[in-house]
Amino acid sequence: MKKLIWIIIIVFVFTGCKKEEEIDNETGIVVKGHISAEKSKSGVSLSDATKIMVINVHIGSLNTHFVDIVGGSFADSAQMGTIAAYVFLNDQNQYIGTLSCQELNLLPLCNLNNGENTTIDLANLTLVGTSVIPSHDPFGNEIIISDAEINSLKEISGFFETLAQNIDSNNDDILDVSVNKQLFIKTRFNISANHWGLNNTAPVFNESMLGTLCYSLEINGGSGFGHPESIELTGPIGSEYTDIGFVCNNSDGNGGFYSVFSRENSTAFEDGIYNLAIDGNDYTMSFSNVDARLHLLIVLPTLHTNEAGKLVSISLEYRLPDNTTIDPVNILTDVMLQFSDSFGNQFYNSPRLINEGTIIEGCDCIQGLYTFTLETPIDISNLQTVAVGYNDLLGNSYSICWRN
Repeated sequence: MKKLIWIIIIVFVFTGCKKEEEIDNETGIVVKGHISAEKSKSGVSLSDATKIMVINVHIGSLNTHFVDIVGGSFADSAQMGTIAAYVFLNDQNQYIGTLSCQELNLLPLCNLNNGENTTIDLANLTLVGTSVIPSHDPFGNEIIISDAEINSLKEISGFFETLAQNIDSNNDDILDVSVNKQLFIKTRFNISANHWGLNNTAPVFNESMLGTLCYSLEINGGSGFGHPESIELTGPIGSEYTDIGFVCNNSDGNGGFYSVFSRENSTAFEDGIYNLAIDGNDYTMSFSNVDARLHLLIVLPTLHTNEAGKLVSISLEYRLPDNTTIDPVNILTDVMLQFSDSFGNQFYNSPRLINEGTIIEGCDCIQGLYTFTLETPIDISNLQTVAVGYNDLLGNSYSICWRN
């Protein structure tokens, strides 16, 4: 694990650092703490840390920044609605330890006691092995979270380990991020649902729809790739599938691309190392298949119309697979809807609905996950399919297809 963390440390040294004084005048979530000078049993001291690498995934994208430790203290301006991992480094960018609260090496910055104005003061930090332990535990205090949610988040550690293995995917000894060719591999999940709700008629939900969970694999490439003309996937190494099919290869709108692959009968891709050929150039990627049910929600839409029968608003309800209602704030980052007619033509895309207090630059986003009112009523007389999609806190994508 130490080796994996060291690899991921290297990949992000090219990004800028945030110094404490740079965020003094910013509003939003602040995570801060003070470094203890005590040495661990290995002789490593947390006082050797000079910066913190902050890693998170938001709206399906990998994001990382650095925070300087000044005078033994640090403060980070964090993004609400994300999961953040805090990795402590020395002046040679060598790994010292990772922030750990209740044995969870992540801070879920989703459901907070003071929303976007929350300050999380971790107080004094000490090093135990490679775990950086705060004297103040934010779980149950600033971070509103249940024991069950904490245990669920512990299951995703393997996902972050795979990120550490994909920093030089073409094995040319040049870090992918330095040439904007970083690759991010994740899973798409698709469910065929029943009927959406309409005005006073509730959506039709039953457990049989959970048997229709379909898997596909999505690969995102940075702007250095442009839009590849060809892309092929094989693997996992040592146990290659013979049923991998190509689904699509599209521009991502930011100069890069995303490609999707699936297997026969839409079965899952197992953990392992996969080979990727992009315009004839070879890449290898480690993949961790996170159990879909860890973050699986049933998002139930109800459409509301005016007297003319045109759509004026949409309300959403969130349930777990066992049909219990849940607040989705610690599970997903955003939700959006797409409407299609009987010929499969999309005629309406909603903005992204995001957690309250979350601000995303350059995003057509609306705060609030439960209701959305359209600026202009639209005709839904030919509506055949309502696809409700969301990204979980790891960037995995879920699409629930509701039919007429």
